[in-house]
Amino acid sequence: MTNSEVSNDLPDKPASDKDPLNKTASDKEPDKPASSLNFKGRLRARLQVIGGALASIAAIGAIAGGLVGYWTVWKTLRTDVFPDKQQTQREATARPDIAPRLSLVVLPFANLNNDPEQDYFADGITTDLTTDLAQMPGAFVIGRGTAFTYKNKQIDFRTLGKDLGIRWAVQGAVRRNADQVRVNVSLTDIASGRDVWSDRFDGDRANLAILQDQITARLARSLNIELIQAESRRSEMDRSRNPDAMDFTMRGWAKFYEAQSKSQNAQARDLFDSALGLDPDNVEAMIGKARCLAAAVNNRWSASVVEDRKQAIDLIDRVLSKNPASASAHTTKGLVLLFGHPEEALAEYDAALEIDPNNPAVYGAKAIVFVVTGRAREAFSPAQLALRLSPRDPFAHLWRYWLCHAHLHLHQYKEAIEECRRSVNLNNLYFYTYVDLTSAYGATGQSEQAQQSLTELNKLRPDFTVQWYRDLGYSISSNPQFRREFDDIVDGLRKGGVREQ
Repeated sequence: MTNSEVSNDLPDKPASDKDPLNKTASDKEPDKPASSLNFKGRLRARLQVIGGALASIAAIGAIAGGLVGYWTVWKTLRTDVFPDKQQTQREATARPDIAPRLSLVVLPFANLNNDPEQDYFADGITTDLTTDLAQMPGAFVIGRGTAFTYKNKQIDFRTLGKDLGIRWAVQGAVRRNADQVRVNVSLTDIASGRDVWSDRFDGDRANLAILQDQITARLARSLNIELIQAESRRSEMDRSRNPDAMDFTMRGWAKFYEAQSKSQNAQARDLFDSALGLDPDNVEAMIGKARCLAAAVNNRWSASVVEDRKQAIDLIDRVLSKNPASASAHTTKGLVLLFGHPEEALAEYDAALEIDPNNPAVYGAKAIVFVVTGRAREAFSPAQLALRLSPRDPFAHLWRYWLCHAHLHLHQYKEAIEECRRSVNLNNLYFYTYVDLTSAYGATGQSEQAQQSLTELNKLRPDFTVQWYRDLGYSISSNPQFRREFDDIVDGLRKGGVREQ
C-alpha cells in the first residue's frame, strides 16, 4: 500500500503519531548575484556559437555538471535555460516505437574475481554509473531494476534495443586485486552491435569515486556531449576516502535492494551504521540509513515512528546542506514525508526529478502522492513513465498496482481489475493487489470472483479485516477527497465478503 519499499509483511496497527562482455550481434524573481548574471550571459553566448540540438544539450550539460553547491545559479538555470528536463521522458512514453537519441541502459558489470562475495562491488559501480548518466540533459536511461535482469546473461543487442526502446548499451567488468581496481567499460551501438568506444581505468579503490566520474565524463564525450567539470558533479567532501566505509556502504545498498522485509531492512541499516561509524560524513551511507528508516516508518516496522522519522530527516538535511542537487537525498526525504505530509513529499519528488528525470521509483512514488492527496486522475502519467523507464523492474508489480488503485479510486472498475491482474502476473505474493481486486469485484456484484480473490488474500494475510484497512488508510492521509474515495473501496471490501473485525 506504500511504495517500492513496502514488503508483504502485515504492519502493526497504524501508529497515531558468464561474461556479459560477449555479444551476439515565482512571481517576481529576486535579484541575482552578479556572478549568476555573468554566468547566464556566458551560457547564452555559448549556446549561440554551438550549432545543433545535441551541441546545445552538451553546453547545458557542461554548465549543469559544475553547479553542485551553487544553488542560486542552479535555480537560475533551471528556470531560464532548461525548464523542462522531463520532456524526453514524456516523448518516449508517447512514442515508445522511437528510441530517444540519448537512450541507453547500463548493463550489470561483470565481477571478474569470480567471488560471489564481491558481487556487491561490481553492482555498486553499475548503480553509480547509471545515476551519473541519468543526470545528462536529454538522456533517457533505463532503470537499475530492469538492467539487473540481464545480469550474467548473454545479450543479443538488437533484441535488447527493441525490448527496451533504446539506442545504446554500456557494459563493463571489474577486477579487484587487494587494494587495486581495474574497470573496463565499453559503449555499444545497439543497432550494429559494435563497440564505438571503450576504455580501461586502473586505480586504488580508495579513489574509486574519482574513477567513476572519469568513466562518466569520457563516455559522455564519446557521444559528443561536453560535460565540462563532470568530476565536480559531486563534491569531494561527499565522497568517502575510507575503503572499509565504502565497502560497508555498498554492502548496505546491495542488501537494501534485496526483497524487502523487516529483517532485510534492519540488516541494511546495520551496514550503513557500520560505514558511518568509520566515516561519519559518508553521504551515501547517510542516505542509505535514512532510506532504511523511511522504510521502517512506512511499513510500521518502527518501534518509534516519531524518533525514526526525525532521525531520517536530520540525516537527509545534513546531506542536502552539502549537496542540494542530490536527487537521491530529495527522493529519500520524500519517502520520509510521504505518509502524513504528502504535499511536502511531492515537492521533494519534483526536486529529485528536476535533477534526475530518469528515476522510475520517483515517478512511481509521485503516483502514490496523487492518489493520497485526492488527485487520482493525475496518478496515471507518472506510473506509466515508471514502467516505460524500467519495464522489467522488480517493483513493476507495484507500479501496476498503483495504476489499479488509481482506477479503483475513480470507480473505473474494469480498468482497475485489468491492472491488478497484470500486477498479480508479475508478483502473486503482494497481498494489497488482492485487496483491490476483492473490492472491485465486490462493488460490481461479481461475487464468485470476489470470493476467489478473498481466498488468495486470506492465504497471504489471514488476519486482514475491514477495520484494520480503514484505520490504515485514514492514517495515511486526511485529504477529504481521498477519504471519500477510500470509504468506497472499504465498502467494496464489505460487499466482497471481508469480515469487519
